[in-house]
This record gives sequence, structure tokens and C-alpha cells, in this order.
Amino acid sequence: MNTRIKYKLFLTLLLTSAMVASSMFWFMQWSFDRGFLDYVNKQELTQLEQLNQLEEGLANSYAKQGNWGFLWQNENLWRRLHNEVFSTTHRPEPNPEPGRFGKLPPPPPMDMRDIGPRLVLFDAHKQRVVGGPPEISIDFKLKPLTHQGEIIGYMGLIPAKTLTESGDLLFLEEQTESFALMTLVMAALSLLLTFPITIHLLRPIKELTSGTSQLIAGQFKTRIPVTTRDELGRLSDDFNMLAITLEKNEKARQQWVADISHELRTPLAVLRSDIEALQDGIRQPNPQNLETLHAEAMHLGRLVNDLYELSMSDAGALTYKKVSVNPVGILKGSIELFHQRFVQKGLNLTADLSNDLAYTVLADPDRLQQLFSNLLENSLRYTDAPGQLKIHMESTKSHVSFFFQDSAPGVTPVQLPKLFDRLYRGEESRSRAKGGAGLGLAICKNIVEAHNGTIEAGISSLGGIDIKIELPLRS
Repeated sequence: MNTRIKYKLFLTLLLTSAMVASSMFWFMQWSFDRGFLDYVNKQELTQLEQLNQLEEGLANSYAKQGNWGFLWQNENLWRRLHNEVFSTTHRPEPNPEPGRFGKLPPPPPMDMRDIGPRLVLFDAHKQRVVGGPPEISIDFKLKPLTHQGEIIGYMGLIPAKTLTESGDLLFLEEQTESFALMTLVMAALSLLLTFPITIHLLRPIKELTSGTSQLIAGQFKTRIPVTTRDELGRLSDDFNMLAITLEKNEKARQQWVADISHELRTPLAVLRSDIEALQDGIRQPNPQNLETLHAEAMHLGRLVNDLYELSMSDAGALTYKKVSVNPVGILKGSIELFHQRFVQKGLNLTADLSNDLAYTVLADPDRLQQLFSNLLENSLRYTDAPGQLKIHMESTKSHVSFFFQDSAPGVTPVQLPKLFDRLYRGEESRSRAKGGAGLGLAICKNIVEAHNGTIEAGISSLGGIDIKIELPLRS
């Protein structure tokens, strides 16, 4: 059954309201019936207390006969006695106190002759004399009958189980009609209130449905209004955050494609122009021209290889063969490989590293060497000569940290978080004069995170960039 949630929620609220109204009706009806019956019985007992004429007649008859033998099982005489009294005695109109729902209208006067069949006479030992059923249990109030100060018997009234007097029944029917009318009014109000409440509750869901459809269509600028602070409001907030993330990812993807196209197009264009010049005879295939072609091919190969490694690292497919190694030794080896190149460019490379072999980490030696080499290559390419690169380390019981601080040029604080983005370089023109494709630091970040470490960039006191790497020590 394909029923919309709007109708499901509407029917649920409506049925709940109807059940509550019906339950209230039956409870009020039951409570009123029971209370009114108790009220009638109490009124009858009150009137029984006032039947002095019947008591005097019974006491005089007992005094003449000396016992209750004249009434023993004599139902006709018993009925005639109390009918003579009740024919002139009526219950006065009561004035009930206000109830929970206001002051109820007074019930009609009751003819006291209707209680006669429930009157029972007992002797002084509380043995039934006349009235009521033969086997009766005394679970109701008895009024003592006295003669010359002595108790000669008791008179009791069996409580009524149901209402039989026409006036009381009419009053009860009127109250039942009032309760039924009240229930219908409550049900009608529930019907009128349920629909707008349903619309209000479902409005955020409709907004979410519409927004999701727009996201599926690629409209990542979609935002939905947050009108509540409940669970639906939090869901709307999460939807907007998802839309913002998708929009950023889409922009990053477009920038990524544009940057890769730029990086690949430039060396390919150089190679094409040089080869065409050789083909047209403009340039001769001498060693110098062939070296230029070889350099461009190597640059293109490095770019493709970096892109491959970065994509493999992002996919988690880059292999790591981790063993216990001393990262200080690997860093010293990488510095020796780059030292001559730093000297040729006019850069001073200094390292303050410990000779303690106790610093061991669980890492892949080849990936650590790639990490340190990328950082050294980055400083070599982008540090102006004359300049310097200082490397030092710090350690705690659980971590070892390496700092790479180079001299000018530096970057602005706004650019620092972007240094580890793919294909990002400090110069906005993306000039290839200094080489590199902006992938080195991105690869470094993936390698460090694969070793459960952290890498971050800051402003160097030498005027350049300060790269901090922190790796966990093996316990």
C-alpha cells in the first residue's frame, strides 16, 4: 500500500485524538453513573434517617405484641406499613455541590415509595424479620430501633444496584447526552487541528525531499531553510553541510582537472614544438637539443609518476612494508644525497640531529626516504639564493618531531592550509620556472598519515616555511 506519509501522520494523529476522546467519554460515563448511584443511595439513607413516623409505628406495634412475631415473614403487612408512611413522604430536591466540570443540574425529586421493597427489618440479634431476600448478608448500614431506651431491632436499606426511578433515569440520560456532545466537539476540534499540525510537521521533510532531488540533479548550491530546532532541524543543518561539502568537492574536482590539464599540456607543447622544429630542419638533432627533449620527457614522467602515486595513496592501494627503523638515520642519508645540490644553488643546509639509535618507529624505510626527499626538494626549488635550510628534531616519550625551516620567500598565513592541497603552489601564476607540479607536499601528507603521524606548515623564523612532522615512537 503506497500511502504518503502526510496521510499516515494525519490518520495517526486523528485516530489517537479519537481514541483519547472516546476513552474520556466512557470513563466519564462510568464515573458519573457510579457516583450518581452512590449519591442516590446516600440520599435514600438520609431520608431513612428522617422516617420517624415509621419508627414510632414499629416501636408501638412491638410494645403491644411484645415481639416481632406479628411481622415475621408477613410481607403484605410490612408493605402496607411503609406504604402508608411513604405515601406522604417525599425526598426534597437536593442541591449538589459543584463537581470537577462545574455545577451539575439537580436530579428530579424521587418518590420514597420506590425504596420500600429494599427495606429490611431485623430483630435485636440482627436476624431478618421481614423484607429483602431470605438469605441476606448485612453489608450495609443499619439504623437501630429503640423502645424505652432498649434496642428492639434494626432497620436497613439494601443499596440500589441500578437506577429504576424514571426521573433519575431521565437525568442520567441528559448527562450522557452532554458527555457525548462534549466528545463529538473534542473529535471535531482534533480533526480541525490535526491537518494544519500535519502540514507544519511535514514541511521540513518536503524541503528535504525537494533539496535532495536538486542535489541528485547536480545543483550543489541548493540550501534548505532551517525552521525548527528539533531532529528535523538538525537533519536540515546536516543536509546543508552536505550540500556545502559537495559544492566544495565539485569545485576542487574542476580545479583538479584544470590543473592537471595545465601541467600536462605545457611539457607536451614543448616536446611537440621541439620535435616539429627538428622535423622541419629548423633545429639540428645535436646533443644539446636532444638533452632538452630528454629533460622535458623526464619532467613529464615525474609528473605522471607523482599523479599515479598520489592516486594510489588516496585509494589506499599504496603498499607499505613497515619495519622498526630509525628515522634519524634515514633523514641523515637523504641530507647527504641533497647536500651537493644545495651547495651548487648557494643554499646553506644545516642539521641538528641526535645520534641516539633508540628512536625507532614502525615505518616503511622507502616511504620515509621519499617523504624526506620531497621536503628537501621542495626547499631546494623554492628557496631563493643565497638562503638556508635548518633541520632539527625534538622528542618526547611517545613521539619524535622533525622541523624543516627555510628562508625566504615565504607564504601568507592564508596560504598555509593550502600547501598540502594537490597541485597547489605559492605563486598564483603557476609558473613552471622553478619546476614541480605542486604534488610533493600532498604526497608527503599521505605518507605521514599512513604512519599515524601529523604534518603541518607554519611561518619560519628565517622568513620562509616551517614544516613540522611528528611520528609516533615504537614502545
